[in-house]
Amino acid sequence: MLQPGHSGTEELTDLIYGAAFGECSWQDFLDRLANTLPNGRSALHYHDLATPRSYVPSVSGFDAEDIEQFNQHFAAVNPWIPKAMLVPTGQGICGEQIVARGELIKSEFYNDWLKRQTGCETSVGVTIIRSATRTFMLSTCTSSTDADLNQRAAEQYTYLAPHLKRAFDLLRKRDMFAPGHGEGRDLLDSVGVGVIYVTENLRIRSMNACAERMISNNAPLRISPGGRVTLPSTGSAAALELLSLRINTHAEPHVSLVRATDGAAYRVTLVRLRSDVFVELLNGPTVAILIEPATSLLPEERREHLKDIHGLTPAEVRIASGLAAGLSLREMAQANGVSYETIRTQLKSIYTKTEVNSQAALVSLLMR
Repeated sequence: MLQPGHSGTEELTDLIYGAAFGECSWQDFLDRLANTLPNGRSALHYHDLATPRSYVPSVSGFDAEDIEQFNQHFAAVNPWIPKAMLVPTGQGICGEQIVARGELIKSEFYNDWLKRQTGCETSVGVTIIRSATRTFMLSTCTSSTDADLNQRAAEQYTYLAPHLKRAFDLLRKRDMFAPGHGEGRDLLDSVGVGVIYVTENLRIRSMNACAERMISNNAPLRISPGGRVTLPSTGSAAALELLSLRINTHAEPHVSLVRATDGAAYRVTLVRLRSDVFVELLNGPTVAILIEPATSLLPEERREHLKDIHGLTPAEVRIASGLAAGLSLREMAQANGVSYETIRTQLKSIYTKTEVNSQAALVSLLMR
C-alpha cells in the first residue's frame, strides 16, 4: 500500500497534471489515491443540496452496485455531506472531524451502505469547488480506524487541493467558454491558455497556437534565437531550471503571477510531465509552461455591457473578469498591484451595483 507521505504526494500531484494535460487519465489518479489507505475506495463526486441525488463521475474500488445505491438513496442520508459544506474549501478532513463516531455508527448510511456494502469505517476527503448549495469533492472511504494514518491522509488532501482546483478550473473553462469546438481540438488552446513544452536545456520542444499568439503579443517570457526560454521573474526562472534538471524527479509544480513589459498580468504554471523512465532517460525531462492572462475570457461586448448597464468602473470590470477567470482575490490583488483589502472593497461595490451577494451569483450573471 502506498502510504500517505511526501513521495506519494508528489506522484499524485504528477498524476493530477498528467490528467489535465491528457498524459494519463483521472482513473489513473484515483486508482493510485485509493491505494494510500487500507481498503481504499476513492471517488470524485458532485452534490447539490437542493436535490437528494448525487453525481459520481469517477471512482476507484467501488462497484456499480455501490454507486447505484449511493446515488439512489444513501447520498440523501449521508450525514457527512451537509456538514462538509461548513468545512473550508481546500481543507482535507477526516469523517470523525465533522460527524462524531458515535453518531455515525448509529446512522442508516453507516450500517446499510458504508459498513455493510463497502466494508469501510470512515472517509477522508476535501472540497475542491463550492457554490452556495453545490460542492465538488474528492474522498476516499477506508477500513482504517487509525486516527494518525487518517489524519496524515487528510493533510495530503490539503496539499493536493489547489492542484486539483487548478486542473478542474481548466475543465470548467473548456465547457464555459468554448462550446461547439470540434472534438480533438486542444483543450488548453480552446480556453485561451498558452502551453509550451521545453526540454532539459530549456529549449522549446513544441507549443500550441495560443502560446505563439501570446509570444507575439508581449507575453512575459523571452525566446532566444536558439529557441531557449527565459522567464523574467527570478522565482519562476529558478523554478523552471529546477524542474528541468534530469536528476530532479521530485520537483513540485510552481505557480506565479508575473507582469509583461506593458504591465499586463499573467499567471504562469510550471509542471514537470510524467514520462516512462526509459523515455526520460533517452529524451530527458519535459516541462510544461502554461500561460494565462490574469483576466477573464469575457468578450469585449460583455465587458462594455457591465460598464453601461451596471455602471462598473474599469477597475471593477477587471475584478469581475478575474473572478470569471477563476482567479482568487489575492491573485487579483497581486495582478493589479493593489492590496487585498482594496480588492475586497471593490468586490463589495460590484455586488451593490449588480445586485448580487456572492461570487457564485456574480459569475452566473457574467455568463448569461
